[in-house]
This record gives sequence, C-alpha cells and structure tokens, in this order.
Amino acid sequence: ILRIGRGHCRILLHKFNWNKESLLERYYENPDTDAFLRKAQVLPRKPAPPPVSSVGECEICCNTAALGGLDCYHWACSCCWQMYLNTKIMNDSTSEIQCIFNGCQLLIQDEKVMQYIKSEAVRSAYQRLKINSFVEGNRLLKWCPGLDCGKALKVGYSEPRPVVCSCGMRFCFGCAHEWHEPVNCRLLKLWLKKCSDDSETSNWINANTKECPKCQVTIEKDGGCNHMVCKNTACRMEFCWICLGPWEPHGSS
Repeated sequence: ILRIGRGHCRILLHKFNWNKESLLERYYENPDTDAFLRKAQVLPRKPAPPPVSSVGECEICCNTAALGGLDCYHWACSCCWQMYLNTKIMNDSTSEIQCIFNGCQLLIQDEKVMQYIKSEAVRSAYQRLKINSFVEGNRLLKWCPGLDCGKALKVGYSEPRPVVCSCGMRFCFGCAHEWHEPVNCRLLKLWLKKCSDDSETSNWINANTKECPKCQVTIEKDGGCNHMVCKNTACRMEFCWICLGPWEPHGSS
C-alpha cells in the first residue's frame, strides 16, 4: 500500500506504536509523501554527495577500506559500522538507530543492521529489542512476569483482568503483578511502594528516580544534564528531569 520496502515499513509502524490504521490515516492525509517519509526519518533530509568510489578513507577512523552506507550517502568502513551498531544495541538498548554520522537522523533499516552485525549475541539482542517494541506498543499484549518464561500473552481487552500463562503464572493484565483482587492497580502500586519505604534502597530510589510523565516507567538519573530520554522503546519521550515537562520548549537552556 505504501509502496516502500519492508524495513521502512517496520520503522513507520514502530513510530505509530504498531497501529496500522493510524499510520495509514496519517499517510493519506499528507499530500507530500516524500515530506511525510522524511519527517518519519525514513528518507534522508539532505543526502550527501555520493562517494566517487566504494573504497576510500573512512571518515570515522581515517583508515582506507571498503565503504558502505545508507541512502543519505554517509559511508563508513564495516568495522566502524559494526562497533557503532553493537554499542547502540548492547549499551543503549535501542532498535531505532540513526545514521552513524552526527546530525543525520535517517534511521537504519533492519537489513543494513544485520548486514554489519557479526556477533550472534548482538543479533539476538537486536531481534529481541524489535519484539519488545512490538509487545510494549500493543495494549492487547503483555509479557508474562513468570521467572524465565519469556512468553507474551494476547487478550481481547485492555482493562485489568486476571490472565493465566501456559507456564502457570496467574497475573493482572493491567500491571503485570500477581492478581490482586479486590485492590485496583493504582492502590497496589501505592501499597508496594509503602512496604519498601523503610529501607535504604527505597530512600535511594526516591532520591534518584522519577517516573516518565508519559508512560510512568521508572527512570534513574545517573549524572549529566537534565535532558532525559525514556528507555521504554514504545515511548522514548524526551523530557526535563526538573519539571517533567516536554524537553523541546527548553531548547539549549
């Protein structure tokens, strides 16, 4: 329908929380398809001049080697691509990875990522991150909290109800804790927090963590500036640590 590649489709679906109807609605609302795809970081905003040769000096490590890159024509050697992707996947835990060149926001397609990753452990981690983004972005899917289970459950409703995984784990679909009737999820969360208030760990958490203002995932600040990015792959909200408001109005202040 969109007349674009499979890798581009996954990027777009991720941006719209895997809501196909919402994606198609926005796509058909926009008369300029290329502008829509550029805004979604699927097409490059300003492609660099194409390289004269596929062999040359890598602009990252300055070694002479075979070069490869994206549609933006930002090319680098395979070693630099591999190190960059490994870091993004294993350290930053993200499957939405921008071009290796600073300032270029073009997102890398799955095929390119898998082309440069050699480690099976990193490949598996990348596939897991993609699956996580799909499950976390779907309100009818939830990971089973059972020990070493790894299964996701699908239901036909989104309100808190008891569900039972094939591993035998019975939990609340709303908050993923053990079923807690007649207490609702909000009260359970308050109770669990109160139970841990007397510990030093709880005091440290209260002083060093806050909840994402969009998805309520707990986030730790371990230094640096007040510009925060939610680690939840289905959220990724950028906000201010001090006021918890969107970061964009703050600018560089």
